[in-house]
Amino acid sequence: MKTFIPYAKQSITEGDLREVNEALKQDLITRGPLVASFERAVADYCEAKYAVAFNSGTTALFAACYAAKINQNDRCLTTPNSFIATSGALMARNATPVFVDIDPTTGNMDLELLGYNLEQKSLKGRNVILPVHFSGIPVDMEKIDNSLRDPNVVIIEDAAHAFGSTYRCGKKVGSCEWSQMTIFSFHPTKQLTAGEGGIVTTNDEELYHRLQLYRNNGIEREAPYLEGESTPWGYEVVDVTGNFNFTEFQAALGLSQLKRIDEIVKKRRSLMKTYRKLLKGMSKVRLFTDEYDDHVSFHICVAQIDFAACKKTRTQVMNNLKERGIGTQVHYIPLYRHPCIKKTAGDISEYFPKMEAYYAQALSLPLYYDLSTEDVAFVVQQLKEVLR
Repeated sequence: MKTFIPYAKQSITEGDLREVNEALKQDLITRGPLVASFERAVADYCEAKYAVAFNSGTTALFAACYAAKINQNDRCLTTPNSFIATSGALMARNATPVFVDIDPTTGNMDLELLGYNLEQKSLKGRNVILPVHFSGIPVDMEKIDNSLRDPNVVIIEDAAHAFGSTYRCGKKVGSCEWSQMTIFSFHPTKQLTAGEGGIVTTNDEELYHRLQLYRNNGIEREAPYLEGESTPWGYEVVDVTGNFNFTEFQAALGLSQLKRIDEIVKKRRSLMKTYRKLLKGMSKVRLFTDEYDDHVSFHICVAQIDFAACKKTRTQVMNNLKERGIGTQVHYIPLYRHPCIKKTAGDISEYFPKMEAYYAQALSLPLYYDLSTEDVAFVVQQLKEVLR
């Protein structure tokens, strides 16, 4: 029987294992030199000045919102097509996410609708934009930047799906060329994994300092940030945040994986190309536009399937594929459908027709580095049979 094909899976090499093993033998296994080396390596890769690593991508989002001093007076524009962490980071700052419908060709925020929202004055606070580079397809950040008239707008890019992607101009996602901060995730399903973990890149020294402050319990140890005298043992807690440190063995794994990130990106692009070729001609199944393929570090392969026309429910299709040894997933349940948002906003689904139409047809097919072209062919063949 064929081995089960999950929708996503980490890729761990012998080299990764050696590097982690060596890290575990060191005197420090947390808050040591490897974390600093990993941060520097990611900053250099993304062409940013600074990077601060955290224990998860979710924490990285919370830290970025803390660093930007987001509050209840700010109007925070984001997408409903994301994991809860994107809006959750805003809600943790007592801010209310304002959802912008999506562009169904990419799954990303509709920039025309974003522009319309930006024309509406924010009465008390600032406009904050949290675009999500969904599935790895970069949002046109330059277009957003060119449309801004207010210099006080804060932009935090949620690039949890997009490590290794580039904008059309060739700059890396994470360079923060048109934003204050960019976050990445190193969850096992992502292009680069550290087991868990996340990172924030920035070019702003003050934000860099506040990100470090958030990571380590709000503790200040050095001038000029101390109110009192500096001593060898002393520290001052200026905010109650938490302990969100990244370990040395996570950093060792991240550094090892970073050595082959270009190879990983290339393989994922190749697999997507195979999916496009084999799914071509299936009128009831479509993928996102291929317009950006040369710039995308693909995280997931989302197919939009007209289940109604196939006279199948998504549940039936997922269960049938699972019986045939294939794992699938749905990205994402619209954020406004979750109880944590519905209890205050109510049912607002009618305001997001494109997100609703997309969600009704979305199904993520297997995509990961160790997947073979033969595996993709098997997935597509089984999908065709299930949809018949």
